[in-house]
Amino acid sequence: MRLFSILAAAMFSVLPAVAMADDISDKLDGTWIETVQIENYPRIVLHFNGRNLRVENMFDKEVTVEYAVTDKKAGEFTISFEYRYKVRRGNGQIVERRAAPGFLFHMENGRPILSETVIELDGRGLIIMDEFLREKDFIDGFKSELKHRLNDRPIPSMMKE
Repeated sequence: MRLFSILAAAMFSVLPAVAMADDISDKLDGTWIETVQIENYPRIVLHFNGRNLRVENMFDKEVTVEYAVTDKKAGEFTISFEYRYKVRRGNGQIVERRAAPGFLFHMENGRPILSETVIELDGRGLIIMDEFLREKDFIDGFKSELKHRLNDRPIPSMMKE
């Protein structure tokens, strides 16, 4: 009987983590489209299916990876993945590059948004490079309030020169 209690306790301790993983994949499942298109480049498209992410138009070729979830708090979380690829330099040497984008999932006015975050070295710190909306909610040229707030901050005066 004691063994059954120990096994049941272990199983129930894992259930919240499984439920959290399912909840996150439910929030992400489907197709997400880059909201602002850069001239002469196709939009980046993200396809989430469970814990897998298929990425189109971000790299030289389409890639499927498993993503990691971090920084879970109050309905927001960050997902990231790592991708390695080879590049030929001008001198002919082939080097391996590493890309590790991070995306913040957040809600604004009931709309789920994925924002690709980076650290800007001009003194502003965290900014948003790209944003993605679900295919069914897509609005061409959409920019979130968070992107305006982070990206439109003035550059600290000591950094301007």
